Amino acid sequence: MIPSAPDPVPTPTAPAPAVSMLRLLGGFQVSQALYVAARARIADRLADGPRTVAELAEAADLRPELLRRLLRTLAAEGVFGYDEPQDRVTLGPLGHTLRTGAPGSVRNVALMWMETHYRPFAGLWQTLHDGIPAAQAELGMPFFDWLGKDPARIATFSGAMGDMMRTVRADALAAVRLDGVRTLVDIGGADGTALAELALREPRLRGTVFDLPHVVAAAPALLRDRGVADRITTEGGDFFTAVPAGADCYLACFVLHDWNDAQALRILGRVHEAAAPDARLLLVETVVGEGTPPEVATLLDLTMLGMLDGRERTRDDWRTLLADADFRLDRVLATGGPMCVVEATRMPRTARV
Repeated sequence: MIPSAPDPVPTPTAPAPAVSMLRLLGGFQVSQALYVAARARIADRLADGPRTVAELAEAADLRPELLRRLLRTLAAEGVFGYDEPQDRVTLGPLGHTLRTGAPGSVRNVALMWMETHYRPFAGLWQTLHDGIPAAQAELGMPFFDWLGKDPARIATFSGAMGDMMRTVRADALAAVRLDGVRTLVDIGGADGTALAELALREPRLRGTVFDLPHVVAAAPALLRDRGVADRITTEGGDFFTAVPAGADCYLACFVLHDWNDAQALRILGRVHEAAAPDARLLLVETVVGEGTPPEVATLLDLTMLGMLDGRERTRDDWRTLLADADFRLDRVLATGGPMCVVEATRMPRTARV
């Protein structure tokens, strides 16, 4: 008897366009699954090695038969590994990014985005008709006003911004050069993560973390923990009204993108009023079409569209905005990540007609 030939192995092909589109359309479901995994601390529970679905479910007080389906979905995205015969879960290539406090972790971002950004984005259609940010329509007030009404929301937001500073903005912060800078004010400095890192790098640097009073309240503890509280102070206030005066360098990490041009000009105006002559201005921001990978800027621009009045800007946008506020754009420094360092110098006030 002649043995039958084995069935041919199908040649892998690229997914059909409709399949690729379905994956994009299902993104909202995946983001919620990631939120559940982050909130349940699944990645934390796998830090010491594999565990069964039953063990994870018991530890997180979840239903094992439902958790299994969620983890199987996230395993297909590289977040976890799932051994079906043993019903056992491991960390996947992306799993460490959901571990609390791990290098590269964005767990706090997963919590914050799903608790603050998810529902408003259902109103994106209306935003493109009336120009009102979807978050403002959903929440009944501007996003930052709503955020400031609840200490728990503030803590979640501050944690997410800390994650962003340690991951997405890390390369840009490492690229910041402070040659000759003696005093620096970090505008919108939140919990002081950025200025603390710069102070550790520059032993002679003195400075101030400046933000809204309820936001900057978290900074003193962090500055003490980092051992820089003797050189770095904190101050609460509103950067639309005034900022600490007399520094020879002002830093704003991921701040101006939150605001439209008119609002950004008001902030820059307060910095210009406060800054010493020829002071330097350093902006850690995305620059559309630049950075690695450049698509981060367009994704963040979509976030701004739904949540705030701000936007991501091109190099020419930054040059124009800075010139209108009497700052000279010196250069845009690309880094190893998606953020750039926009360097500018304070110029004398231009007479306005």
